[in-house]
Formats: sequence, structure tokens, C-alpha cells
Amino acid sequence: MNKNFIFLIFLIFNLAKSSIASEIDIKLICKNETDTEEFILRSDSKQTLKNVFKKYKEKFILVGEVVGYKKLSFILFEDKYKYLGVDFAWHLDNNTMELKPVVLSESTIKLNKTPKKLFCNKN
Repeated sequence: MNKNFIFLIFLIFNLAKSSIASEIDIKLICKNETDTEEFILRSDSKQTLKNVFKKYKEKFILVGEVVGYKKLSFILFEDKYKYLGVDFAWHLDNNTMELKPVVLSESTIKLNKTPKKLFCNKN
């Protein structure tokens, strides 16, 4: 009886574990000669890249969403806190691992200078 009970619990646990969809986190550390940015790209339950977190004061905060994505090609994601009042995004080339700035639209704020491109490593 005891062995059957333990086996039943083991079986239920393994079946439940396989039915839970796992999220994937992609951690990026991007640098150039003057700047360093750290991001976490998180997928949803369907393993589609969804949310973007950025390291700020030793914590990761939600800064936007992935707005464009093509597997093995590129990822385009928002950074709503880089420049307040400007729709700003980053374009990551998955082949060269270059992270390039993209201004989606400017409102009343005009940018005099956009950040330089960064080179990333996935962790």
C-alpha cells in the first residue's frame, strides 16, 4: 500500500511537471567603450518573447515589450525609460550581436544625441 501511494504521488508530480510550460529568460550584457546595459528578455507561456527588463540600481525593472522578433535574425524591443517622452527601442541583430538604438517617434522632446551601438553577450 505504501509503495503504491508513493508511486502514485511520483507519477502525478511528473505528469504535472511536464504540463507546466516553462518561461525562458535571455540575459544580455551589452557594452561599448562608454556604456554598459543589462537586459533580460522574458518569454510567455507559449515561449514567445514578451517582456523586457533592464538593470537599474542593481535591480531589474520592466522597461517595455518585445515589439518585433524573428528567430535567428533580430529582436526589436522597447526601452521606455532610456529617454522619457520618446518612443525608444533597441534592435538586436542575433547574428552579429550588435545592439543598435532606434527612435520610433519623437514627441515634444528632440534628441540631440542618440546612444552608440553596443555589442552584447548572452548569458
